[in-house]
Amino acid sequence: MTSKINTIGIDARFYGEAGPGRYVKNIIQHLEQIDTANKYVIFLRQTGFDAYQPKNPNFAKVLAHYNWYSFAEQLGFLVKILKYKPNLLYVPHFNFPVLYPGKLVTAIPDIIMHTFSTERGTTLPKPYFKFKKLVYYLVVLWAVVRSNKVIVPSLDVKNDFLKFYKFIPQLKFVLAYEGIDPDLITKPKLNPQQVLDKYKIRRPFLLYVSSMYEHKNVERLVDAFKLLQDKYGFLGQLVLIGKNDSFAQKINQKVRDLRLENTVLMPGMITYVPDADVVALHSQAEVYVFPSLKEGFSLTPLEGMIAGLPAVISNIPCHKEIYGDSVVYFDPLNTGDMAEKINNVLIDNTLKESLIAKGFELVKKYNWLDTAKITLEVFKNS
Repeated sequence: MTSKINTIGIDARFYGEAGPGRYVKNIIQHLEQIDTANKYVIFLRQTGFDAYQPKNPNFAKVLAHYNWYSFAEQLGFLVKILKYKPNLLYVPHFNFPVLYPGKLVTAIPDIIMHTFSTERGTTLPKPYFKFKKLVYYLVVLWAVVRSNKVIVPSLDVKNDFLKFYKFIPQLKFVLAYEGIDPDLITKPKLNPQQVLDKYKIRRPFLLYVSSMYEHKNVERLVDAFKLLQDKYGFLGQLVLIGKNDSFAQKINQKVRDLRLENTVLMPGMITYVPDADVVALHSQAEVYVFPSLKEGFSLTPLEGMIAGLPAVISNIPCHKEIYGDSVVYFDPLNTGDMAEKINNVLIDNTLKESLIAKGFELVKKYNWLDTAKITLEVFKNS
């Protein structure tokens, strides 16, 4: 796209939500900082509409309270977008009104559902689940075909796309690494001891922060923690921070079955754990552990590194791409290897200090301003 761009629409309906909501918030806030030439129409659901306050006069928010993956999204939201006549629509996800006729740029964080099924944890009837999965495949395919460019957060995600959609040219995909949310750095800090007391956490403890979806591999982490206790004599706790859903409930049942209720804590089963509390826990944990089998960018170990928290994570391609030699890797399918590598960091202060120093250097590499600059260039050339 050339300098003729006047109006860019952004589907920001995830603003204020977890996961993709953080991406949406940061990309908008940083585009505000660098683009004073174009006008933006930011489409938001009610939560995001209330939370987002534009700081750039060229950015205007519009209420578009349409549920994701709904008929209202396909019809009502389409009419809303067309009313504002954007020269380009930017969708920081993959779902959009499929009949939208204009220029389109998407930012798709991953296609994990292509390789990992959530069927085991769904509460939906199996035929309906399979139908929704089929719709997901079709929507992602259509998003890729329709988009002028698809922004991806890692080369690993790009390779996944090229594997599943061999007919799509490589040049369609643009790499833009994600960054660390500045709010996690600049917000006022809480008293860490008060946060520990709030959740009945005692030191030392290992920390995990994410969902409990099947590909997150939390079941094996619990097994590795049991081995860490039995074989290596670890006397601390494992703290799993995530929302209360059907996946978390299964992990909680496994914890009870292994009689680990006093040493494996899941605060999210009882109450929502806000970012400020997570930041405080980063500063108090011994090791951040992330055993995921598949990620698009994998941001949470970086968020711990800001506070000097060393990370022990799975040796998947995405992690090796993003983290290099700043972490200790383990085989995520081998609980013995997982327990051993965690223990190595716990007992080796030299190794631990080295990881902390490398982590502080690594976090300088990833920031949302760079992501926004790449995104703006995509807008200009689409």
